[in-house]
Amino acid sequence: MTDSEATHRQGHCVGSHHEVHDGNFAEANKDFFNAPGFAERYAERPDAVECAQRLAGAMLREYPFDEEKTSIMDFACGVGLISRELAPHSKSIVGVDISQRMVDLYNLSVHNQGISPDEMRAICISAIKENEEQLQGMAFDVIVCASAYHHLASIDDVTKILATYLKPGGSLLVTDLIKDHSSQDVFPHNAQHIVPHRDGFTEDEIHNAFSSAGLHNFHFKEIARATAKHAGQPVTFFLARGDK
Repeated sequence: MTDSEATHRQGHCVGSHHEVHDGNFAEANKDFFNAPGFAERYAERPDAVECAQRLAGAMLREYPFDEEKTSIMDFACGVGLISRELAPHSKSIVGVDISQRMVDLYNLSVHNQGISPDEMRAICISAIKENEEQLQGMAFDVIVCASAYHHLASIDDVTKILATYLKPGGSLLVTDLIKDHSSQDVFPHNAQHIVPHRDGFTEDEIHNAFSSAGLHNFHFKEIARATAKHAGQPVTFFLARGDK
């Protein structure tokens, strides 16, 4: 496994307020996560599964998911590790990802479990935008994004787009790395073409993105510490929430 393959991954780079013109990052992420065998290896990594469980657990404590009512978009869903944890607590989940290989493995897992696509499915979108045809005008009670914001060229633009897919009163939940001394050099230098935010984010940076998207009731909290593969040191994750 390469250093960049071992970076903490649950997402990647996508589109903008009308369409983010970050083609270099988008194409590099698409190529990286579509690499033969990557999705299969990632789905079986114990550290990835364990981290998804911890991050999803924090989401479940933050938002009142209801298995009879809650509709979810899992943005930058990858192979579906977060979706798998949230599924028992939701009515439906739509995963969105830039990687067709990741989406295929997500949907294969859903099919193998006998779950209806109406309840859980993933779609591949290279550059998400407002009024995305594949999302067919859908709106969600909650949108989650786990450990993918560091792959986004513009978190402001993507947050604005995600907010348009929330129902009135809906919530956006984002987890990623807190920018502090522990997050420095987590990602190797050869990952800079797919990770524009290699040292994570400050609370102010996330707050500004949420506020610019018209989200309110902002909450930001430290939720977990884990050992980074590349740096071999503990790093701190945050959970941010904003309501439409």
